[in-house]
Amino acid sequence: MFFYAYLSIILVIGGFLGNLYSLPIADGIVVSGGNLAYGALMMTSVLFVLVERDIFVLRRIVFLVVAVNVFNILLMFVVADTLSSPDTLNPHGTSAALFATSIPFIILGGTLIVLALGIMLYVFELIKRATQSPILGLIAYLIVFIAILCLDGIAFPLIAFGTSKEVIAMVAGGLTGKLLTATAYSMAILTFYVISPTRFSEYLKQNVFNWGTLLRSSSDIIKSIAQKDEQLSRTNSQIAHSAELAGLGYGVSNRKTGKIVDCDEAYAKMHGLKVDDILSLDIDDDMIGKIVHPDDRQKAIADRDTVYGMQSAISELRYVMPDGEIRTLRKIFSPINASDEECDLYEVVGQDITDTKRLQEQLFKSQKMDAIGNLTGGVAHDFNNLLAVTLGNLELLQDEITDADQKELLNNSITSTLRGAELTRNMLSFARKAQLEPTTVDLNSLIRNMKNWIGRTIPSNIDVKTSLLDGLWETEIDASSAEAGILNLVLNARDAMPDGGNLTIETTNVIIDDDYVELRDEEVEPGQYVLVAISDTGEGISTENLKHVFEPFFTTKPVGSGSGLGLSMIEGFMTQSKGMVRVYSELGVGTTFKLYFRASEVAKVNVPAPQDPVVQIDVESGPTILLVEDNSDVLTALQTTLTKLGYRVIQATSGDAAFKIFTSEPKIDLLLTDIVMPGELQGTTLAKALRKLRPDLPVVFMSGYASEATVHGNGLRPEDIRLMKPVRREDLVRAVNKGLSMHSKQGPEKTHRT
Repeated sequence: MFFYAYLSIILVIGGFLGNLYSLPIADGIVVSGGNLAYGALMMTSVLFVLVERDIFVLRRIVFLVVAVNVFNILLMFVVADTLSSPDTLNPHGTSAALFATSIPFIILGGTLIVLALGIMLYVFELIKRATQSPILGLIAYLIVFIAILCLDGIAFPLIAFGTSKEVIAMVAGGLTGKLLTATAYSMAILTFYVISPTRFSEYLKQNVFNWGTLLRSSSDIIKSIAQKDEQLSRTNSQIAHSAELAGLGYGVSNRKTGKIVDCDEAYAKMHGLKVDDILSLDIDDDMIGKIVHPDDRQKAIADRDTVYGMQSAISELRYVMPDGEIRTLRKIFSPINASDEECDLYEVVGQDITDTKRLQEQLFKSQKMDAIGNLTGGVAHDFNNLLAVTLGNLELLQDEITDADQKELLNNSITSTLRGAELTRNMLSFARKAQLEPTTVDLNSLIRNMKNWIGRTIPSNIDVKTSLLDGLWETEIDASSAEAGILNLVLNARDAMPDGGNLTIETTNVIIDDDYVELRDEEVEPGQYVLVAISDTGEGISTENLKHVFEPFFTTKPVGSGSGLGLSMIEGFMTQSKGMVRVYSELGVGTTFKLYFRASEVAKVNVPAPQDPVVQIDVESGPTILLVEDNSDVLTALQTTLTKLGYRVIQATSGDAAFKIFTSEPKIDLLLTDIVMPGELQGTTLAKALRKLRPDLPVVFMSGYASEATVHGNGLRPEDIRLMKPVRREDLVRAVNKGLSMHSKQGPEKTHRT
């Protein structure tokens, strides 16, 4: 109100003085009334734009000037026409031509006013781009204002009356008055700055004048604004929908009060709360002190300190929901106005990334297992070849040595070699590349049989109990691997109870449905499962260690007390068997491992087949074996073993060489071949090529690890025998015996006594 009253007074005074033809100020200095009125209009217009920062103000002033000029022109026409009529009373004899000739001057004056005002504001915009300093801007504005008012006062008489010497002299004589008038009105602008410097500074920050906007129609501008509002509303709706799809929540907090001052429903929901509930929370006492997971509170405090220092921050913390569920939230903190130290507000954008983190961990684990599996597979082949050489030579020496002490040394060496082979098999197991031989198994019977001898490994201060469900479903699993896994868990439970306790083995039938899989994000197929639970009352496992128990080589046991492969082996075996293993533990209470075995479709208990007897070979009529092995040391050990048992052995170091030998030696009874070898013909492709010549040829395959047989070729038959290196002598002879026995049933050329 003060501002508009201020402008009104200036306009009234300026308009009143404008009715004067001239106003003498001092000797030689005369101010015309027109300059006073014109200066008041220009100064008022400029102040309007400075205060309102609105181009429409300028438009209205221009329209006002045009409307006044049009009114004056029409008035001049009417007066001139009236005075020209003979019936008009004109006691002073005023000439009609006087009013008619003033019309061009009215048009010229209005045009100059509009141009001067537009040019002035345009130059103001150029000054704003050149400097953001309020003082420099004000000085430049005052100079431009005075200059344009003076130039306009000079331009009007020169354009209206010409450039004769008399006119120039008149203009020069009035220049001092024009400069004085312009300077006086500029003081009004200076006064405005002194009274309201903030408004002037805000004007400097905004782009007010624009020729395009000035020349456009109001309806077009309003239509454009409506379209932009509609587009903005649509964009905001799309952003809100995208934020909803992305699970983004928004909140505003105050670092000074330590309160959340605003948030949307999505932000409150990701904390398991309602908007009203979360707005009542204190950031330090409630959010960090209670909702943030205890293990993440130090990191939360560090993030808070960063934000309170007016810095942006990104955090990923675990939060405990009201129902006890733990969720991981990712939050981005950013000060709302970092340049203003007095602004205490900062905004928070949150997102629930619990599922994403879980998928990342699963992917990392899968990639790690793949990498370890590839490494293990590559090492297993060569390592088992080395063990095969060692084992073969030790067993050959065992037949030659008679000294008891030396035999004991040999037995210890053989045992260590077999432990090395077992270590390799464990590595292959957790890498899910182990060779499994599933059969129908009654886990109750397996556990009862284990309990009969397991007591020898359990101290007397541990009470072993079993709770086995009657009518337990049968499973299709590798019995020896299942037994090894259960034994491993039993021994771990024993180690967890050095002072004694209770060890319980339970079995039951469970059904895993789609809802269970989805709710717990399990990686097993829904269906019927047999659950074996091994529980102890030992020390328990910490939350941090619980995350790593199935990682290979992770162990909390002292050095030399464990390889860290046991649980990894179990997980690999269970996954390979299409089941799963889960662990639950509490420090000071105990631990439970749960093995979920897929139920079998075949309802019968597997009866282990009797082992094949070892063939006693007649040296003179011994069968001929084509032995193919690229490792010369392994080849020598195997050839010596088979020869000592009475077999005739023909050696080959590649599949290609073996094929040539076979074509020239038609009386070969069995092919004993490695799977991975140099040359074109691998073990499986060699067997396939030879069986084109003799379809009934029995084959025994040897491999460093089980998946070699599936990778290299497709020459395997269901009845073919596969051996894992290193091969024990009795296993080798049993496999050869079995192969020759199948061949004899098909009617071979030779028969063998057993």
